[in-house]
Parts: sequence; structure tokens; C-alpha cells
Amino acid sequence: MSSNSENSALMALNELQNLEADRVRQEEEARYAAAEAERRAREEAERIAREEAERRAAEEAARLEAERVQREALEREERMRVQEAEARARAEQEARLKEEQMRLDAQIKLSEEKAKPKWPLVVVPVLLLGVIGAGVAWYMSNEEAKREAEQRAAEKKEADERMAALMAKFDQLEADQARMEKERTALEAEMEAAKGDDAKQKELEAKLAALDAKLAENAEAQEEAEAKTGGSRKSSGGGKKKSSSSSSSSGSSSEAEKPAGRKKKVSLVDGDDPLGGL
Repeated sequence: MSSNSENSALMALNELQNLEADRVRQEEEARYAAAEAERRAREEAERIAREEAERRAAEEAARLEAERVQREALEREERMRVQEAEARARAEQEARLKEEQMRLDAQIKLSEEKAKPKWPLVVVPVLLLGVIGAGVAWYMSNEEAKREAEQRAAEKKEADERMAALMAKFDQLEADQARMEKERTALEAEMEAAKGDDAKQKELEAKLAALDAKLAENAEAQEEAEAKTGGSRKSSGGGKKKSSSSSSSSGSSSEAEKPAGRKKKVSLVDGDDPLGGL
């Protein structure tokens, strides 16, 4: 009888040990599953951020290439205008010189026909005055063409510098916007991982609110910069969608709306751009 009682006690103890081992194993499996889910979510967020960075880099490269092509086209047009102006000035000067030479030749011939002994006293001064006048006219025309070319070059350089400064400001604002959007994505991931921890949730929500305020300020700065230029910018995808974050252990959530997304880029060829014609 005593032996049976001992056997029963040992079996009950073994059963309890097995149940405890099962419970520990289930807890370990649950922790592993949660860690694996968090890892997959983190990898997915990194993949999305990497793809977004690559897309932005491709867009920036395309924009720079378009600007380079347009700048080269403007430079070619400017060179052609200068060459045409110089060619016109040379043609006009040659025509004036030819006309003056023909007139002088006619005067000399007429003087020779009249056979007046004093004709050199009249023809030579007239010839000298004609040559000097033609030279002065050619010089003034050439100088005017040079001044016009230099003025156009100076205006184009000034416009390029203003445009470069403007684009640099837009690029910096967009870079700040992209950086803060990545930070916001990371905060949302932390909030998702910290569900059930009220203190951590409140801390992350405060950080998220401060980041949203910075995003809004950055968006307003982009709008102000665009308003100062008076130009239009192409749409880059509109505003950002809202994202939900857990705010309490009871499962309540709050909607945090991101500020407007990246602003439109300045169109370098739009007719409304005050710098487009330079």
C-alpha cells in the first residue's frame, strides 16, 4: 500500500514537472514569436526606407540632368544670339564701307573727268573723313554688341545664382523633411512594440507630437519659400496618410496626422516662373 502511494506521488510530481516544462516552453515560444515579428517589422521598415531613399535619389539625378540639359540649351542659344549680332554688325559695317568706297570712287572719277588741278584738296579730306567715319561707326557698333552680350551674360549669371540658392534651400528643406519622416516611422514602430507599457507610450507620444510640430514647421517653411519665388512646383505625391499609435493599456488609440508631405519642386520651364525667361 505504501509503495503504491509513493508511486502515485512520483507520478503526480512528474506530471507537475511536465506541465511546468510545457508552460516554460510555451512562454519561450511566445517570446521568440514576438521577437521574430518585431524583427520582420523592423526589416520591412528598413526596406521601405531604403526603397524611398533610392527613389528620391533617382528623382534628384533626373532633376539635375534636366537642369543641365536646359542650362546647356540656354548657353547655346546665348552663343548663337551673340554670333548673330556680331555677324549682323560685320555685314552692316562691310556694307557701309563698300558704299563709302563706291561713293569715293565716283567722286574721284568725277574729279578726274573735270580735270581740276585742285581736286586732291577736296577728295583727300573727303576720303579721310569717310574712312574715319566708317571706322568710328564700326567701332561703336562692335562696342554696342559687346556691351549687350556682357549685359546678357551678367543677367544670366545672376539668375543662375538666384536659382542655385533657391534650389539649395528647397533641397535642404526636403532633406530635413525626409529625415524627420524616417524618425516618425521609427517612433511609430517603437510605439507598436511598446503596447501595454503606459509610461513608455506617453513618452513616445510626446516625442511624436514634438516631431509632428517640427514637420509642420518645415512644411510651412517650404510653402513660404515657394511663395517668395512666385513659381509653381510639380506635385510629388500629395500629403501623408494618418498613422495610429497605442496610447493606453486598455487598447485605446490616437490618430496623429502628419503634416503635408514634400512640397512641389520648382518648375524651371513654367511660364509663371519669373526666372524662366532669363
